[in-house]
Amino acid sequence: MIKKFFKYFTLTEWILWLTSVAVITVGFILGKDKSVLSYLSSLAGVTCVIVNAKGNVFGQFVSIVFAVLYAVYAYQQRYYGEMLIYLLLMLPIHIVSVITWMRNKFDGKSHEVKVNSLRPAEYVLTGLGAAAATAAFYFILRALDTDNLIVSTISLTTSITAAYLMLRRCEFFSILFILNDIVLIVLWSMKLASAGTEVLPSVIAFSMFLINDAYCFISWQKIKRRQRKI
Repeated sequence: MIKKFFKYFTLTEWILWLTSVAVITVGFILGKDKSVLSYLSSLAGVTCVIVNAKGNVFGQFVSIVFAVLYAVYAYQQRYYGEMLIYLLLMLPIHIVSVITWMRNKFDGKSHEVKVNSLRPAEYVLTGLGAAAATAAFYFILRALDTDNLIVSTISLTTSITAAYLMLRRCEFFSILFILNDIVLIVLWSMKLASAGTEVLPSVIAFSMFLINDAYCFISWQKIKRRQRKI
């Protein structure tokens, strides 16, 4: 079983994951103000991206762990928008995704989910729904005196769109997560001045997420082509 586990992931995937873990760990060690919660959430985050890149439902379970850890840490840093996004939106979506992915396995036996093709109308409705949610949450976040309000609000738009596409098993979810990674790199970098190096693992983590999400998109494209040939 151990040999099968190691062979399940490609050499590229092992390199991506191990490099991500190493970079995040170095950032944690070098930081003056250390946050174990930030470190653990970062490790959970890069792990779920790599597993999701395989189209494996287990990645959704890891995503649930990441959502909880990240939401608590975001609350500590007064990023209430991030907290609400991950507790009220991302966490439920990951839970539902576990069910939908398990019900839509490619051949009914493997761990690989069947990649879905959405109709153009659904993309339009997804965009409209994300815009409506963003407008509503903007006023909620403003009432909560959320730090860096505009960037936090943009993060909501990219997060909720990515999460929905992931729930629907659409390969373009990774593109939205890439955009979200960029937004979050900016968001946490803005916190460096006040929180110091405590948030450094988060900045580094989302930089690694960016690379891993790019790989995830490529991986899902390959999975989709292979599934269509069978």
